[in-house]
Amino acid sequence: MRSSKQERIYRKHMSRADLSICTFCQIDEGHKQFVEGTKYFKIIKNRFPYSLWDAQGVSEHLMIVPREHISSLSALDDNAKLEYVNILQKYEKRGYNVYARAPQSIMKSIVHQHTHLIKPDGPVKKFVLTLRKPLIRIIR
Repeated sequence: MRSSKQERIYRKHMSRADLSICTFCQIDEGHKQFVEGTKYFKIIKNRFPYSLWDAQGVSEHLMIVPREHISSLSALDDNAKLEYVNILQKYEKRGYNVYARAPQSIMKSIVHQHTHLIKPDGPVKKFVLTLRKPLIRIIR
């Protein structure tokens, strides 16, 4: 979950983005979002990081992105799958939570498969969720 301000910035960016161009494919060594790379993957900083995860603040939000433009983990070959699990293990040991959406998820904003690595910053936060539109509409 992003803060209200971060969410507005993200939505504004997405409304203007050229979705025919994959932003993940353009990130490589030397780019300000690039953290590290392996043979099959790159680890990048999320440009629009989450503020809360599991009711905790987020200290760092990275993503594992396949170098090959794919929409599903099932498209990875066996060597890439092994490397993927090794990356997950490395970041899990460092305290990161792991999250990825299914290819058909309507919440997935970029088709290129990516796995979120979300590092919480400590104690549980108290927050209030406000909705601008009702979740359920009753029709009579």
